[in-house]
Amino acid sequence: MQSQDVIEEQYREAVELLVEKVQKDPYILAAIVAGSFSYAQVWEKSDLDVELIGRDAIRPTQSFFSLVENGVNIHANISPRNAFKQAIESAQQGSFMHSYFSHSTLLFSHDATIQEWYDKNANLDNIGERDKQLQLLNVIASTLPSLIYAEKQFYVNKDCLTAFLSILNVVQGLARLEVLLNNEIPAREVIQPALRYNPDFFNSVYTDLINSEKTEAVIQDVLDAINVYLDERQFIFQPILEYLIEQKAPRTNTELNADLGRGSPRDSDGVPEFDEDPLDLACQWLAWRGIIRQVSMPVKLTAKSQIAVEEPAYYYDDPVGASCARDDPVGASFTRDSEDIHARIHHALDNLTDTLEEDMYILAAVLTSNLAEDNVWEKTTPHITLILRDGTRFKQKEYQLIEDGIPFRVQLYTRSNYRKLLEGTLQGSALHSILAESRVLFSKDSLFSVDGNANVPVGDPSCLQVGERDKHSQLLNAAAMVTAILAKAEKWFHLKRDMDYTFLYLTYAVRELARIEVLLHGETPRRKVIYQALAHNPSFFNAVFTDLIDKQKDETMLRDALERIDAYLEDNLQALFKPLLDFLEESGEERTITDIYTHFGSRQLAFELACEWLAQKEVIEQFSAPIRLTKDSQTSVEEPAYYFDANNPFL
Repeated sequence: MQSQDVIEEQYREAVELLVEKVQKDPYILAAIVAGSFSYAQVWEKSDLDVELIGRDAIRPTQSFFSLVENGVNIHANISPRNAFKQAIESAQQGSFMHSYFSHSTLLFSHDATIQEWYDKNANLDNIGERDKQLQLLNVIASTLPSLIYAEKQFYVNKDCLTAFLSILNVVQGLARLEVLLNNEIPAREVIQPALRYNPDFFNSVYTDLINSEKTEAVIQDVLDAINVYLDERQFIFQPILEYLIEQKAPRTNTELNADLGRGSPRDSDGVPEFDEDPLDLACQWLAWRGIIRQVSMPVKLTAKSQIAVEEPAYYYDDPVGASCARDDPVGASFTRDSEDIHARIHHALDNLTDTLEEDMYILAAVLTSNLAEDNVWEKTTPHITLILRDGTRFKQKEYQLIEDGIPFRVQLYTRSNYRKLLEGTLQGSALHSILAESRVLFSKDSLFSVDGNANVPVGDPSCLQVGERDKHSQLLNAAAMVTAILAKAEKWFHLKRDMDYTFLYLTYAVRELARIEVLLHGETPRRKVIYQALAHNPSFFNAVFTDLIDKQKDETMLRDALERIDAYLEDNLQALFKPLLDFLEESGEERTITDIYTHFGSRQLAFELACEWLAQKEVIEQFSAPIRLTKDSQTSVEEPAYYFDANNPFL
């Protein structure tokens, strides 16, 4: 490894060279650098993230560029001046976009208004109270699903390992809450500041958990501590409570999500597409604790439906009773009687299916949840996909419904859009696994069949085998993801010297490595893919994961795990990166990253990350080639170009 001073100088020079070039382009008005270079330390595997702002009439050759300067890879987005103004001014305080800009540096600006917009909106000042409340709500809405899944794995499946992995996701969300509560704008890594603000709690649910044996007692204590933490901070849900108090009448999930600003611009069919997690589970969580009351109200799923189903609605009418409920022990009311809840869920499913089948605009319904008796409990929300006639108009793509007290999540597709989804699903993907293990509830269309002989891979477990072409595409995506995660883990190991956070990234890498192992055996990865991988390659996955779980994390064991992962990628290199290497070999010459994107018909970051890792390993050679940012530009910048020699002695 180079010295840190040499590395930082290399990155400074790379930024200066890029600025020197783009400043000469009259169509580029400003440049902003974000990421590690702007607010933290860079190291030898860091990339630079750059935002380029052009004139309003700019005609960029593409919106995203992979560039290179002084041996440093640069990810650059380019946007017109007005689009940048809208993005930076509309970024809610405390949101990802606000954090992104607030932890950035304006490199130059030829436009005083851009400087003004940046200075006003990209700052680390205290977050406004209303924006903070909404961000807290955003964070808890995205965190609760992981908490519910962790509880299910622990209480229902008796799976402490999977519960532990899901708890790590929960802790990330809670750390973001803690940082926001202390009026700090969260950066990408939030656990470290959360530990400073609340060491007792985060040491117990993060540091101590990572470094202790994952017994039932330990997991139970952590889940209890997390629920107590949330119970003590129920003001996080204040926007929901204030809204319901103001309305003085039950309001449905749809109304809550719309009125609290959870929607996003509509798609080409006029259907809203949520860019954040809806508030459904947050409302359900409040109802579980008796803070708000749940009822149901009729809703029609399409514009012309004559049949109504029931949607959850909530009201708040007893502040005194709610206050008492907040003192109730965490989840104490749940009996976890699997036999009773199993019968209730299936009875509700049958009733809902009968109702949906009466709707002439619904062609088919597909159950995409495992409702076996040993896999359900009181917090189970079955998922159903509904396929509608082409041309059917509907207000939103996703609803939460309720039948006999059981919540259901339904997704809506027109027939043609669902067929496109199926045809575009790679074998071996998460969606492929869900489809193959799903069940057709009813069908009025020859595209589906209730007896399992469908014309598409719905409800057909035999489809879980993966063909060669799709396998290699999935392997490339997974391998590229591992290389990116591994670089993060190595940074926290070598540069930051934080063993716990290194292990956290290691868990992310292992999940992708498990996907790779399963795909290499021609199988489709399931949700608990680590168990599949352990069955195929126990020596490797025990060494880099299972054997580490219950031990105090130290430098020696983590160094060994990182080296084993690197060796695993090298040993499987030609299988993992086959599509990319085949393309470069057949070309017989240097090909730019744009050429690679064009060949594969996709601008997936996976291709760039894969090329970067292969170049670092000297499997392929990296060069540079000129590219113009806009169709009118007279100056050029450099993008990476790659050459592969199949006779490379490394191979």
